[in-house]
Amino acid sequence: MFSSIQNEQDQLSEQILTAASELYLKYGFKKVTMDDISKAIGKSRTSIYYYFKNREEVFHAVLNSLVKEVIFEIGNAVDQQETLEEKIRAFCLTKIKTSESKTPFFTAVEAGMNAEEKSRHSQVMEVVHQHLMAGEKIILEKAISKSFHTKEIRPLPSEELDTIIFILQSSIRGIKREMLLKNSFDGLNTTVEVLTAMTFKWLV
Repeated sequence: MFSSIQNEQDQLSEQILTAASELYLKYGFKKVTMDDISKAIGKSRTSIYYYFKNREEVFHAVLNSLVKEVIFEIGNAVDQQETLEEKIRAFCLTKIKTSESKTPFFTAVEAGMNAEEKSRHSQVMEVVHQHLMAGEKIILEKAISKSFHTKEIRPLPSEELDTIIFILQSSIRGIKREMLLKNSFDGLNTTVEVLTAMTFKWLV
């Protein structure tokens, strides 16, 4: 009985976040109200307030859900590979492609925001970015740690490992940003191949 109720509550919470995401994509965060979300899911505002105190909480929950989704996709892609080099390549490609697919959402979210609102939004996005970086780091640490035990790579001091992971994450971020600015992902595979080879050489 309790399990059934819990499942229904989880489903409703997921419906709220899905509806909110679709509305943000269409209208931007600023224009979406709790009324809009309640109408979209066919429930009263009271139902939404049971889970979220205000529309800011809904928005933050949507962002957290998005981070989890991206981390899951990257982790799943990495886990499907056998060697560490393959895992690094999968990490790079999936991170860039998932980020690219989310760009329209983040662009739409800022629609209609003034300078002050964009400034506050930037602070929120910085927290989101840090959560994403932390999740990605765990994925890479897991993959690299496994390779220690199979002697695929040399043992690494924790500080060196942290530095290599940071460089890899920052490099991917830079590649993605430059390709977005050019509005072209031509040469992505070649770029990732070079980055993967460089990273693997640091590790062996």
